[in-house]
Amino acid sequence: MSAAVNPLKLMRRRFVLLTVMAAGLLAAHATAADSPGEKTRKLIEVLQSNSPFYDKARACQQLGECGQREAVPALAALLADEHLSAYARSGLEGIPDPSAAEALRAAAAALHGNLLAGVIDSLGVLRDAQAVGLLRKLAEDPAAGVSQAAWLALGRIATDESVRILQQTLAQGAATNRAGAAAACLLAAEQQLAEGRAGPATALYDAVRQADVPPVLRAGATRGAIVTRKIEGVRLLIEQLRSKDRLLRNAALFAIREIPSDTLANALNAELSCAVPELQFQLLAALADCHNAQSLQVLQAKTASDDAEVRKTALRVLGQIGGTAEAGVFLQAVADNRSVEESALAMNYLGQMKGAAVDEQIVKTMVSATDAGVRVQLIRLLERRRTLNVTGALLKQAADPDAKVSVAALRALQFLAGPRELSALIGLTKAGRDEAVREAAAQAVLGACTRTDATAPGGAVVLAELQQTTDPALKNAWIRILVSLGYAKALPAILATLHDTQEAVAVNTLAHLARWPDPSPIDELLSVVQTGATPALRQHALRSAIQLATTAADAHQSPDETVAGWFQRASPAAQTPAERRLLISGLGRLQTLASFRLVAPYLEDPDVQNEAAMAIVQMAPALKPDDSAALQEALAKIAARVKNADIRNAALKLTGPSAHQSQQTSLFDGRSLAGWEGNPKVWRVRDGVIVGGSLQGNPRNEFLATARNFTNFVLRVEYKLVGTAGFVNGGVQFRSVRVPRPPNEMSGFQADIGAGHSGCLYDESRRNKFLARATDEQIKRLEKAGDWNRYEVRCVGPRIQIRLNGAPTVDYTETDPALPQHGLIALQIHGGCKAEISFRNLTIEDLAQP
Repeated sequence: MSAAVNPLKLMRRRFVLLTVMAAGLLAAHATAADSPGEKTRKLIEVLQSNSPFYDKARACQQLGECGQREAVPALAALLADEHLSAYARSGLEGIPDPSAAEALRAAAAALHGNLLAGVIDSLGVLRDAQAVGLLRKLAEDPAAGVSQAAWLALGRIATDESVRILQQTLAQGAATNRAGAAAACLLAAEQQLAEGRAGPATALYDAVRQADVPPVLRAGATRGAIVTRKIEGVRLLIEQLRSKDRLLRNAALFAIREIPSDTLANALNAELSCAVPELQFQLLAALADCHNAQSLQVLQAKTASDDAEVRKTALRVLGQIGGTAEAGVFLQAVADNRSVEESALAMNYLGQMKGAAVDEQIVKTMVSATDAGVRVQLIRLLERRRTLNVTGALLKQAADPDAKVSVAALRALQFLAGPRELSALIGLTKAGRDEAVREAAAQAVLGACTRTDATAPGGAVVLAELQQTTDPALKNAWIRILVSLGYAKALPAILATLHDTQEAVAVNTLAHLARWPDPSPIDELLSVVQTGATPALRQHALRSAIQLATTAADAHQSPDETVAGWFQRASPAAQTPAERRLLISGLGRLQTLASFRLVAPYLEDPDVQNEAAMAIVQMAPALKPDDSAALQEALAKIAARVKNADIRNAALKLTGPSAHQSQQTSLFDGRSLAGWEGNPKVWRVRDGVIVGGSLQGNPRNEFLATARNFTNFVLRVEYKLVGTAGFVNGGVQFRSVRVPRPPNEMSGFQADIGAGHSGCLYDESRRNKFLARATDEQIKRLEKAGDWNRYEVRCVGPRIQIRLNGAPTVDYTETDPALPQHGLIALQIHGGCKAEISFRNLTIEDLAQP
């Protein structure tokens, strides 16, 4: 039995068949529509219509790309149009049919001036052999005004007939025609050379060289005659180098890089021995393009020339083409110490050379040098090269009687020394003859200690020295090192020196303990604050205690209550305005009720009233309303008494029943860039997000700025930065202004984004440096590269705080009172990258009156 036909399947088959047939018909139609003939017809219609100039110009260009014979009459009709003639010629030049050149020849009979010159150029481009007679007539007729164009066209055509005409004119023609014919011969020679006909090209070059034509044309022909002869041209090249004609010498020098060979290098080497100094500079430079092994020897010899410029040129070229084998030459240049420039050149190339053999030569020259300045230079070179296997030689230099040599060697050892050199460096510190040497030796000890490991800590060795010495200067050195290392086991011994019989030792310890990595010494410091034997001891102890407490507050090393207790114990001893400012600054970091209560009384002190007011304004938003009445009273005092308008306004903003409520305002409506100003080609709104830049490339910095200024505020914004090439970077500007030159730039503070700088504070187009940085570890841990991140920027008076994804990265206080504390907020995409930056959820909490 046959199976029954499924109607559904039959319909599907018919649908597929119809689809295939339809696709075929459409493809056939498209092929017909897009065929060269059809496209040519449509473009011709554009030329013959009343279409705008741009459309016709574009049609001419397209006919040159795809046009056929049928387009020639329409293009030829435009050759007399002063606006479209150049476009028409471009189209004719691209049509591969003899009728195009025929149309140009016909037009030449009717045109004049620039239009005729243009047609002549096109005949040259097409290399139209049938135009040679016409072009000769125009070239030899000064009245036509197109003689130069006609000669050059004959040169481009470069047929046997046109070349014969050019050679005859060059040899026998009128003086007015010889220059044009010579220039045409150079073009014809280049054409012959491109076709592999070196013999005829050489003949043309030689003809121009021997003709009575302008020197610049003879020089061009000389270069060509040398290049076409290749190795056989070396003799001619050397002859030109000896010429008194500077143009001919330069032509020969240009030819050197076009025909490099061992034969030419040998000739140049020989020529250098007898050349005048001016030519020696040029020949030495030419060796960079054409040299051999003998050239290196010649260059080495020239580095000892009596002429300083020759020596410098030889050093420069030798550095470009030589290798480590030439290290000795550069070292000799340093040892001779003839000039600062020569030494700098030699040192630069030595710094770039790699390998232990170079290090050995540097050490050997350093040891044998009798000039202390030379030794200092070579020691610095070893430091720059980070050469670890020369520490023994540096230790010997560190013991040199000349203090400059000794200090230089010790500074190098600070970066190069390790555990093996520690004992010797301690010995040098103990034997230091003057303060500079002893300081440098101590720094070298510190450097070596940082490169020891836990099994043999350098801190233990230094601690033993501290415990054994009675010399006050050495005690101070060992204490400074141990504090810099943060060697915890040394803390009891360090604290013991607070009671040293030499007050200078105790003062030194107090000053350095401010840098201890944790607050462990603070109780001992506060004890000295209260019971110190002298005012100097009490003063230094107070400063160090406050600094340690401030660090503990910033780094959250201890509970806020504990830190506040330290500040409370220190506060009675803060007698001078400077000490009270230091205390208030530390208390402002805590932002607790206890710190507020300690700061509030200072509002009555005219010497520190501004600082106290600023601290209270900073901490007020973070305080709970436990002591609301006292806080409101303090804010009212600030608003009424403080002279600084920004601080007064900030206090007013914080007063009243809504003081602790959010005052956030959106800076972006989610639909448009209303309220913002920037380049609309760079900045746009996409899917409810502000987007700046392009993955195709950003040629320069661009900023989208707010229309109004802000002073004290909390700015919150989310950003996402994606990029594929270049310096992928952006930022959030604040307290910034537009600058007039260049107008795309802004000047002011920036919370940086991307390129390893997110979470950092940069000063854009002003000081052009980072003012405060997050650590590399913080950036790596906090930022989600290529994804959405949250920025919070808080500005109150001179203090700027930045948080990245909720974590604090910057707490910076501006010290320059001349810088404005207000300005625009702006979004940046950096130039020189292929990147897009996006922003959303932009809000601002205005802490000051607008």
